[in-house]
Amino acid sequence: MANRRRSNRIWFVMLGVFVAVFLFTFLAQKFKNDNEVGAANMAAFDPGYIISDYQMSNYNSMNEAQIQSFLSSKGRCGNTNFSGVGTRVGYFSDSTPPTTWHVVNGHTVCLAEENMNGESAAHIIWQAAQDYRINPQVLIVLLQKETGLITDPIPNSWDYQRATGYGCPDTAACSSKYYGFKNQVRNAAWLFRYTLDNGYSRYPIGNVYVQWNPNAGCGGSIVNIKNNATAALYRYTPYQPNAAALASSYGYGDGCSAYGNRNFYSYFEDWFGNIKWDGWPSVSVVLSNNRIAKEESDANIEYQAHIEHYGWLGWVGGGEMAGTSGYSARMEAVKINLKEGDEIEYRSHVQDIGWMDYVQNNELSGTTGQSKQIEAIQIRLKDDMAKRFDVYYRVHVQGIGWMDWVKNDEIAGTTGQSRRIESVQIKITLKQMGLGPEYSVHVQDYGWMGQVKDGELAGTTGQSKRVEAVKIKLEDELAEKYDIYYRVHIQDYGWMNWASNGDLAGTTGQSKRIEALRIELVEK
Repeated sequence: MANRRRSNRIWFVMLGVFVAVFLFTFLAQKFKNDNEVGAANMAAFDPGYIISDYQMSNYNSMNEAQIQSFLSSKGRCGNTNFSGVGTRVGYFSDSTPPTTWHVVNGHTVCLAEENMNGESAAHIIWQAAQDYRINPQVLIVLLQKETGLITDPIPNSWDYQRATGYGCPDTAACSSKYYGFKNQVRNAAWLFRYTLDNGYSRYPIGNVYVQWNPNAGCGGSIVNIKNNATAALYRYTPYQPNAAALASSYGYGDGCSAYGNRNFYSYFEDWFGNIKWDGWPSVSVVLSNNRIAKEESDANIEYQAHIEHYGWLGWVGGGEMAGTSGYSARMEAVKINLKEGDEIEYRSHVQDIGWMDYVQNNELSGTTGQSKQIEAIQIRLKDDMAKRFDVYYRVHVQGIGWMDWVKNDEIAGTTGQSRRIESVQIKITLKQMGLGPEYSVHVQDYGWMGQVKDGELAGTTGQSKRVEAVKIKLEDELAEKYDIYYRVHIQDYGWMNWASNGDLAGTTGQSKRIEALRIELVEK
């Protein structure tokens, strides 16, 4: 999709007639408005950090009623001096040709009061903000810097058709595929969200050459792009303001000036302020809000996550959550430490890199300082640990939430979907099979049957023979480190006392069936 950001427009009032004059693609937007937060400090404009990720993502900054109130405060509805505006209609239209103006009862209808197929502009903006988790203030500013719709006293169908300039390249006509106010707003919100989550290859984080103007002869400079929100603005308007543009406030700079990103910065600062505000809560608040029930782990394991904005969070114990959920913050690296030795390996699937090599015990997997998300992980035990234990893990994934537990080198997360991992839980449990227990049962009419182990059948099927007693014991290394306890629930008696390590649990010679069984493994 082409990335055009033009239509910076000036309205001239001449002899009571409004004439829409569309100047050169990058001519300055001359609207200046009342009720501003304050004049933007252009000396603070940083082409590598125009807006914070938090501000672009702050989708709850305004509710629908607040958006409506803002549009009403900026809109100049009810203008009656419109004799020169051309074709006028008594209903809303955002299609052309011909260019039409909406006039009701002798006055023009502006954006704040428009009804678009049963939806207000405020609702459309708010809904797009919620669906794509984009600050509605960003969408409001985009509408102003592209077509001036927020303050336009006589908007026309051409303005609504290309409201956010989406699908309108600098070197070609706008694509009719994206015509219409709602279509424009929602596609713009989608593009911002996609770039926030995935970055943009033409303007990645790091040093990038950015032109001053679509005319390559005007030159440009190396810009150190610091975050994905700024990359999203360059994806939308791929030029930076030169010194002349920055020096002229909302005015005209020179023949090599471009104004889109300057005007975005200026309008946001003037109307809402704090465009670079980093609204992330403190680490203590994040960790407090992200506590979940701890999972039990049979081995002493700890791990920590490196999270966007926060860096390395503290170590957590086996089964606890490392990372965040609900903050849309990517996990960038992870370390895992098995305190009983170095018998654990793990690797990460990283954005733009793919699967990295396995590392082990307390080594870093992933990246830091590159703003790249981990998208999947694999964890496995080695040697004796792998024989005795299973490692289970699950991840909290963008757009999915907590995924199912997996184990022993299975993939947790996604690949090929560009979804970030936000947190992880890890625990280690004794193997359910192959632990080395031997067991035998006393069966009606047969007595004690032979010993079996490792999941083999003890008893009978298809013969309606009751099990009356059981013996269970451990073998080899497990017998040295653990005791196995078990008790049975017997017909007419209920729960009997615990037995252990091969002792009899149940009855013989009394024709009483076992109705339930409990087993516990206890470290010596």
